[in-house]
Amino acid sequence: MLVYNILLALSVMTNSGLDENARGTVKGYKNGNRYSLAVATIHQRDTRGSPLLLSIKAAENFRDMTAAAAGDGFFLGVVSAYRPHWKQHQLKRERGNLAAKPGWSTHQQGVSIDIQGTTRTIKGKKYRTILYWWMKRNAKNYGFYNDVEGEPWHWTYVGDGTPSKHIRKKKVATNPGDYI
Repeated sequence: MLVYNILLALSVMTNSGLDENARGTVKGYKNGNRYSLAVATIHQRDTRGSPLLLSIKAAENFRDMTAAAAGDGFFLGVVSAYRPHWKQHQLKRERGNLAAKPGWSTHQQGVSIDIQGTTRTIKGKKYRTILYWWMKRNAKNYGFYNDVEGEPWHWTYVGDGTPSKHIRKKKVATNPGDYI
């Protein structure tokens, strides 16, 4: 799997950066079941320099939303997008109840992103930023919804569908670096 991910990462890079239309297939998980997931790159990389991936339709709509946000003066910096099974295992070990059970995270379906800058701490208190409110007002036009209560950075692509709110009955993370 590591070799495949490296080859996928190399295949989407060009001399000028990322090819926004690069596509591939990875192992996705939904309700604990593995399947082949067709993915496309978005125009950003993770902290290790690897291209960030989403399901093809989610990636297309995210790129359109990013352009609209830029037109309004906002940058949608993605902390996390598609997440392979090993990474979800690692997060579950590190974060405990803050992370979804491996095989059950919407990140593993290539439909969820964590966006930085949606919260800000002032004098020890967390506030949602103007970026969060821009997302709240506009993301639905691109099929994205903030579907995890208490996580203003977590946005899931549902297309034309209706989002379902996930209510966490466990400790809630305090920032997107806590990865859910």
